[in-house]
Order: sequence, then structure tokens, then C-alpha cells
Amino acid sequence: MEAWEKTLQGQSVDGRMLRGSFRGVPFVVPESRGTFGRRTQLHEYPERDRPWVEDLGKAARKFTVQVFIDRTLDADYTNARDALIAALEAPGPGTLIHPWYGTMRVSLVEPGEVEESTRSGGRATFNLTFIESGELRFPTSAAATAQVVQQATEVATAAVADDMVARWAYDAVPASHQVRLADDLYATLSALELEVAGAVDAVAAAIRTPAEMAGALVDSARAVIAAAGEPLRAAGIYAVLFNASAPALVTPTSANRLLTAQSQDALRQTLRRTLFIELASTSASATWATRDDALGQLDTLAGWADALMEHTQPDGTPIDDTVYQALSALRVAISQDLRTRGARLPELREHTLSATLPALVVAHALYGDATRADELIARNGVRHPGAVPGGIPLEVLSE
Repeated sequence: MEAWEKTLQGQSVDGRMLRGSFRGVPFVVPESRGTFGRRTQLHEYPERDRPWVEDLGKAARKFTVQVFIDRTLDADYTNARDALIAALEAPGPGTLIHPWYGTMRVSLVEPGEVEESTRSGGRATFNLTFIESGELRFPTSAAATAQVVQQATEVATAAVADDMVARWAYDAVPASHQVRLADDLYATLSALELEVAGAVDAVAAAIRTPAEMAGALVDSARAVIAAAGEPLRAAGIYAVLFNASAPALVTPTSANRLLTAQSQDALRQTLRRTLFIELASTSASATWATRDDALGQLDTLAGWADALMEHTQPDGTPIDDTVYQALSALRVAISQDLRTRGARLPELREHTLSATLPALVVAHALYGDATRADELIARNGVRHPGAVPGGIPLEVLSE
């Protein structure tokens, strides 16, 4: 059986009649006519034998359908009839699911006509003419939200590096504490080393120059995206690194131990802040499939930012004000970016099939586009494309 035959069969009722709907109200479609083409303007000139036909763009698609509602849709067909009448009288455009042409936004061109018959057990037949409907759009300005995020990451990176310089005290502690700091550095960065070879040695080589240490940490964190190959995989790696455990801080019972603890804490926080900054940058450049994906990433980043800003240093004081403000500004920027871009994306929703059907049929029924069958299969882990299981919720997109 050809793909188009499977599609039409999956839409059929009793193997012969095709289903459609308007504003969610189902009906059967025995007949349909469509009008397609281009808008043109004919120009005829004196002394010229041939006219010029100006192309003004694609003509609006127009569909004239005869549909009916009977007891196969509702035992009391009048309930379904009244629901369709209410849908036809509702203001504004609505969603038409056409069994041949898929899902589209349409407006009713002129009032529909309905005929009723009780000879076949109760049936209401409607003659309807729809025309595809676009949106009334005016010129708008939009903030370059991703660019704002990148600018905020630069400010935050500089503030974090300055804080590292102010708090790292390797040369100010005794040799025994320097050994402890060197060992702690290797332990703290062990998870990063697994992802970026040479990261520990690069940071350790600058152990006496905290500004260069911070720079090496930034370079290593940025190398994650290169190793991952694509932003969404890098995001998962950043999450693992951010939550990786580190050795306990030295108990600050003396001046030297406090300096050591402050240095340990500076290294840990510089690493975690840098991972947050790089994930924010990666998220601003990533392409999200759904609104849920974008907002889920926002929840992760907001949680990280809150944890970083609420952190208490070993001496009991809050983090540096400049760092706090930079992290807060980045949190606001990434929130605006992901919410703005996420609002343009389709949402995830659940859909349960009444019976097991081929993926091509399901994709056509849901989206009016059978080519999206692979997307449906991948999102739901369907084992065989010819058998999308019925009776269990599927993850589908709203558009």
C-alpha cells in the first residue's frame, strides 16, 4: 500500500469516509474542493500584442467542503451539530484539520448552510467555504536578547577573575599549606580533566598567578563545547561538572588555615561560576526544539545562579558585591533570552491514540505533515514506524 493510501485509510471512518474537524469539533468529509494558485494583475498596453502578467504572490488557499455529522460521531447527533454551529459562529480564525491537506488556520468566508435528515437515522450536512487566514502584523522591534546574554557573560567573567585574584593566597601561606592547596587543586579539577585533557596542568602551572589561573579555567570550560561538538550535549556536560563533588575545606581555626580555606573556596567558586557563565553563553546560542526545553534550561540556570549568589565564604561573609551584581545581571539576561525565544516555540503536550497506527498516519493527523513521522518516532522511542502504540500518552508538539 502506498504512503498516501495509508494516510487516507488512517483518517477514514469504517474504511470509507474521512474525518476532519474545525476548532476541535469533528465531522466526516465526503466531498471537498480546493482553489490554489497565484495572485496576478494583467497589464495590456497600446500597440503591444502581448500583455504582461504581474505576479503579486501566492493566492490564499480556499476550500469548499461538504461535511456531515451523524450518529457515528455522537449518539445524539444534535449535540455534535450544535457544537459545530457554535464553532462556526465563534469570532476570529480557527484551526481546520482537513483530511487531505492537513492542519491550517482558516476563516469562514460566508455563513455555512446546513441540511438535516432523519431518513438515515439523524444527520446534519454542512456546506462550508474556508479561506486560509494569516496574522495582521505590523513592523516590530525585538531586543537582541542573545547578544545581551553574551555581553553579560563578559562582565561576569571579568568580575569572577578579579575575585579569584583577591582571594587566592598561595604565596601567603606556609609551605605545608601550599602542598595542601596544590593537592586540592588537582582533586577539585579532576572531573574537568576527564572532559578536557590538560585542564589541571594548565591551571596548576599558574598556581602563583591567580589571574592566569582564572584564565586557564575559562579556557578549559570553553573547551567543553569544542569537545562536545554541539551546544545541547555541552549543556549536559556542564551540569555534571557543576554538581561534581570536591574535598572538604580546611577548618579555619587559625589565620593560615583561614587563608587556605579562602583559597580553596576561591578555586571552587571560580570553577562553578565559570561553568555557569559558559552554560549561559551556550544556552543563548543553542537552538531549542520546544518551549519546554528552553524553560527547563532556564530553571537549571536560575537554580545555579541562586546557589552561587547565596554562597557564604569560609569567614562567614557573603560573596563580593561586584560578583553578586554580575551574576544577578546574567541571570536576568538569560531569563529574558530563554523566555523570549521560548515563547516562539511549540509546546509539548500529551496525545493518546485510540488505536495503534503507522507513524506516517499519526504525523499527518497531528501536524498535517507526514514527513514529521521521524520526529514523532524519535521523541517517543517508537520501536517500529508502522506501529505507534495506542492507549498510552505520546509526547507531541503543539504545532
